[in-house]
Formats: sequence, structure tokens, C-alpha cells
Amino acid sequence: MTFCDEVRKETDLYWEGSFEHPFVKGLVDGTLPIEKFKYYMMQDAYYLKHYTKVLAIAASKADHHDDITYYLDNARFINEAELELHRTVFAELGVSEEELQAFEPAPAAYNYVSHMYNAAHNGNVAEAFAAMFPCPWLYQEIGEKYKEAKPGVKLYEDWIAMYSADDFKATIDYQKALMNRYVKEQPDKTAIFKAHFVKSCYYEWKFWEMPWTLENWENEVAQYDFA
Repeated sequence: MTFCDEVRKETDLYWEGSFEHPFVKGLVDGTLPIEKFKYYMMQDAYYLKHYTKVLAIAASKADHHDDITYYLDNARFINEAELELHRTVFAELGVSEEELQAFEPAPAAYNYVSHMYNAAHNGNVAEAFAAMFPCPWLYQEIGEKYKEAKPGVKLYEDWIAMYSADDFKATIDYQKALMNRYVKEQPDKTAIFKAHFVKSCYYEWKFWEMPWTLENWENEVAQYDFA
């Protein structure tokens, strides 16, 4: 069993939690309130902006020429393509300039990004990648699982189409091989890789919970009566 096979099995609780989360299910069947999707997209744009920076840090720590090229190309693609897509979607969602100026990352998004920066700054390239990898892998599995869905909402159908595309699956296959190679090269760090991977799987689940509850820095505390 490869490292990726093993860690995927051990974290299945988080993956199933994502597949069956009401945010994801609502996106798939078209019942997700558009305001929740808007909230998600704004937080996701924040996440992707920092994901590109983590990729750049990983590139700076890589030794293999192919790895350096891959991380830099990936960072450029996300910065130019996915973030441009977000900007286009923002226009469709009616996100105002005032909303963008007032934007603040929710706790889950902030914590997830901080976790990736910690892995990248304090570890080597493989540790950084272990923290980054669950995100694209999970999205590919969600896209594959629900590729036949017809939510009847163009924004949701476009989202599913993006992550169920054949070229995206090819990307994940490449990344699995990359992660397995890192483990073979550094077997003494397997526990560290796994710890970073598991935390990111948890934060992926939290990333659905965040827009579903419209999480902010006050609402979790406000539910308690301290009087």
C-alpha cells in the first residue's frame, strides 16, 4: 500500500464528511442558498491567493528542477486562471467593491492558511506539499463523485465541471506520485507528512462548515450566555 493509499484510508472520516456535508450536497442538488456560495467564494479567493504563495515557498525549497518548475507553473496557473475565474464569478454574484474592501477571512480559512504556512516555513518542500495536497485531491474526488449532477444553477454546474475534468484527474495522479516519491526519499518523515495531511483534511471539512454557518470571529462565542 502506498503512502497516499494509506493516508486516504485513515482520513476517510473527513472525506465522507465533505462528500455528505449539507453545503456540498446543496451545491450538487441546486438547493444551496446563493449567499452561502458567495461567502464561500470570497473565502476561497483568500485561500487561493495564499496557496499560490505557499507553492512559491515550496519551489524555493525544492532541489529537483522538475519540482521547482512544477510548483512555479502551478502557482502561476492558480494566480492567473482560478483567481480570474473567481473575479468573474464575483461579478455574477454581485460582489461589490465595498464588500471586497471590508473582507475578513473567517477563522477556518485563516487557520487553514496558517497551517500551510507553518508547514512550508518550518519544514522542507515535502512537508509543505503534504499540507497542500488534500485540497486538490478532495476537490477532484468531489467532482468525480458528482459529475453527473444537474443542480440547475449555472455557477454550481461550472464548479462541478471544473473539478470533474479529465485533465484535473491527471493532475491529481501526478501529485499522488509526487507525494509517494517524497515518502520513499524521506521515510523518517512519514509521521510528519501524515500529521500535516490529516490537519488539512480536517480544515477541508471546516471549509464547508464555514460558509454553511456563515462563520465569523464572533458567532461561535455569541451562542454562549456569559451573563
